[in-house]
Amino acid sequence: MEKSRNWFMVWSVFALFVVSMNLRASITSISPVLKNIQADLHMSSASISLLTAFPVFCMGIFAPIAGKLSDRWGIELTIAISVFLIGASTALRLVATVPFLLLMTAVFAGIGIAITGPLISGFIKKQFPKSSSSMIGVYSAGMGIGASLSAGMVVPIMHSFHNSWNAALSIWALFAVIGLIVWIPIIKKSKNISENSQIKIQQQSQFPWKNRYVWLLMIIFGLQSGTYYSLATWLAPKVQEIGYSASYAATIATIFSITQMMISFIIPILINKQSNRRPWIILSALSSFIGIILLLTGVTSPIISTILMGVGAGGLFPLAMILPLDATSTPREASQWTAMIQFGGYIISGITPMFVGIVKDITNNYNYAFFALLIILVILMLLTFRVKIKNESTLPSNGNTASSI
Repeated sequence: MEKSRNWFMVWSVFALFVVSMNLRASITSISPVLKNIQADLHMSSASISLLTAFPVFCMGIFAPIAGKLSDRWGIELTIAISVFLIGASTALRLVATVPFLLLMTAVFAGIGIAITGPLISGFIKKQFPKSSSSMIGVYSAGMGIGASLSAGMVVPIMHSFHNSWNAALSIWALFAVIGLIVWIPIIKKSKNISENSQIKIQQQSQFPWKNRYVWLLMIIFGLQSGTYYSLATWLAPKVQEIGYSASYAATIATIFSITQMMISFIIPILINKQSNRRPWIILSALSSFIGIILLLTGVTSPIISTILMGVGAGGLFPLAMILPLDATSTPREASQWTAMIQFGGYIISGITPMFVGIVKDITNNYNYAFFALLIILVILMLLTFRVKIKNESTLPSNGNTASSI
């Protein structure tokens, strides 16, 4: 019995990792072949930015329904259905030869991601209650590796399929196929009667709309996430505009993803015993700021500037995730804050790549578009001075009451 239980735990970790690989690949695979898509489908920069913006919008809009679906079907089965939706949408890109169909694949993939993400957190709390932080690391690693592989390999795959970006984008449906296969034992082992009771309570809780500090954290989350998705969308095309090849641009996108993944592990460890997050947020934002400046001026290799941008993005995301935990005192309250922050934050971050694309269309120059990101980072750094220190006694005791910032 004990041996069987240990095997299942090991398999659960492996399945969690594989399923997590699906949560960014359909987004990050777009950037290195963006110019090819634009040329073939005659899409403007603003419209093609929707391939990144739509999934991010969906991650905010559809996240609240994850709890309702899991109440009906169970966490494990709902995750499987959502991963299937991601895989089917990604596979459909093989025949997406018109802009509307390609954009719809982004929407449905985004819905799948929106539902899978929150439920994986619930699965971790249920299956690994004593090692949830470690499993969050496995979850993050899976997303990072999926993003890095898709960004780095999409151009070579495109060349292997006679320059077909359709084939290069659709092949990442294999992640979903493998994920569903390894998830089958998890579904069979699951108990769908009472495991969702705690999550159901949390999902039915109201967002703390009247608390102004939550709105501050929502904006900070949205700005950092918007900067990340803008770079994930436009960094490779910008490098190509400078004069580098598509293969080099894909390498740049891979370096960005790998650096971001590594730093997202390191930063939480470094700040574990510190209560003041402000310096770390400012340093992370400043790293991205300097990286963009170096890219625009061309005074150093794009690799150096990309690493700096990856360090910034990798630091900002976990810091933005930690802030609501610092500001709350109970798991239920933390869940309410985090849900509201991500609901609004992902909508903000979905607008940002579109904004950058619109600036590019108006000016016909990526420099002005990236200058817009510099302004966003400055705003983010200024807002950071309003972030409260972890042990400040002025934090609100009730997530649904108004507070000053």
